[in-house]
Amino acid sequence: MLMTELINFLSGGLWQASWWQIVVYTLIVTHITIAAVTIFLHRAQAHRALELHWLPSHFFRFWLWLTTGMVTKDWVAI
Repeated sequence: MLMTELINFLSGGLWQASWWQIVVYTLIVTHITIAAVTIFLHRAQAHRALELHWLPSHFFRFWLWLTTGMVTKDWVAI
């Protein structure tokens, strides 16, 4: 009983996602991360070529910290 539940959890995760749902999720998360690096870190922080409103700025900063562990100050200094 316990082994069957463990196998089901390991094969589908917490939400029992199918393979195509995992692919779509991965693509969306990757796209948001790349956009955050390009828009927030590169354009808005490093070059100051773009001034973002506080809401997307905080979202991008939190997203990058949560998903990659990037610290904005360290990245911009490079």
